[in-house]
Amino acid sequence: MSSKQNLQKDAEEIQHLLSLATRERVKNVLKLEQQKIEAEMNRLSNTEAGKDEGTSVPKVPKQKEFHAKKITNYGWDQSEKSVKMYVSLKGVHTVPAEQVTVTYTQKSFDLIVHNLEGSNHQLNIANLLHDIDAENSSFKIKTDNLILFLRKAEKITWKYLTVAEQKSKLMKESAPPKYDDKADPSAGIMDMMRKMYDDGDDEMKRTIAKAWTESRDKEKDML
Repeated sequence: MSSKQNLQKDAEEIQHLLSLATRERVKNVLKLEQQKIEAEMNRLSNTEAGKDEGTSVPKVPKQKEFHAKKITNYGWDQSEKSVKMYVSLKGVHTVPAEQVTVTYTQKSFDLIVHNLEGSNHQLNIANLLHDIDAENSSFKIKTDNLILFLRKAEKITWKYLTVAEQKSKLMKESAPPKYDDKADPSAGIMDMMRKMYDDGDDEMKRTIAKAWTESRDKEKDML
């Protein structure tokens, strides 16, 4: 079987799968593959035509490689069921829907907007704080914006978006305070006692309150 016949069979199979597909994401993948097969069949037809006419076959131009740009303008929010990513990207609504792809995994997602004003735009977030349901995650295209709906695997509140953000916050909280030789030493002690009081249990709070009262009484006696 010739290459052209093989491609024809592939095209028929893709068309059959398209008629069966119900999910939009699957349809988009099949359509992209269908376009590749059609382009290859056209190339073979041109090659054969050139041979029949005894003329040189024109070279197929290289597919243009688009410069990749990292998306940095985004934020997130959450509901009981999903984490919502709000991505700002000017002109995103002007590209065909099949040029916007999002790949979801249990712990990450990879958004790519292909060929927007001559560039590919990408937002890749790995090591999410909690698992997501990749199969039931989705996105919507709005004017100059995209909204990604990361379906939570468990209905729990996310304190951070990623593991890295959580680690960074914990490191800052556990870092020793900077020593300032000009600061009032008693102010630092007072701040420490307030933090111990706020974070402590009932017994700790009673102990600190008692120490605080005794300290104030001593100050009054010394006056």
